[in-house]
Amino acid sequence: MKTWILEDDFRIAALHADYIQSLKPEADVHQFLNGASLLDALRIEQPHILFMDLYIPDVEGYTLVRDIRTNFPEVRVVMVTAANSHRDVTTLYSYGVFDYIVKPFDEERLQQTFQKFERIEKVVEGDSSITQSALDTMFLPTHPSSGEKVFPKGIDALTLEKVMELFDGDGHSTLTATAVSTLIGTSRSTARRYLEHLVEAGRLETKLLYGTVGRPERSYILRETYEQN
Repeated sequence: MKTWILEDDFRIAALHADYIQSLKPEADVHQFLNGASLLDALRIEQPHILFMDLYIPDVEGYTLVRDIRTNFPEVRVVMVTAANSHRDVTTLYSYGVFDYIVKPFDEERLQQTFQKFERIEKVVEGDSSITQSALDTMFLPTHPSSGEKVFPKGIDALTLEKVMELFDGDGHSTLTATAVSTLIGTSRSTARRYLEHLVEAGRLETKLLYGTVGRPERSYILRETYEQN
């Protein structure tokens, strides 16, 4: 996944890059400190996602967003900015930005942007017709249809499915939060939150994994597997 960052403060750009790399180790991350270098690069290739600030010294932010949306519409523009006035938000929304994150932000909010991207990419891949149900996934992601399960705050259905696939589909018998965080590309605390949710839901059980040194580590196993042992 090609992920670009436009941020004139190199320290903040590096921080954002570290956030992204921790969530998506496979991401090809590039940083741009001014609008001119970004536009030069866009004429050669385009990223999947562009995280950009509104305030860039060498360009007018609104104009840059509008030009990118007009000339490179396949680029998903995500605003990462302190600009949160009514005018800023409504204008940029009308330009068709993909997401809007107000600084400072946390890792969980950034993860939600990637989850949204993956959810939509899954819908639009291929050439077949898109069903209304799939369209609802794209356009009504925060408004579940009748009968659809609503998850607690901080729990996303797509990530939850990924975690369960590690046990159901990938054949792992026992996993720790550290292992899960590596496999799905999240922080350890995020992985633990999903694992504990699955424990509360009765789908996983916990046990202590004893090593050679140090305290035993909390590990997770499918409930039916645990009950058989």
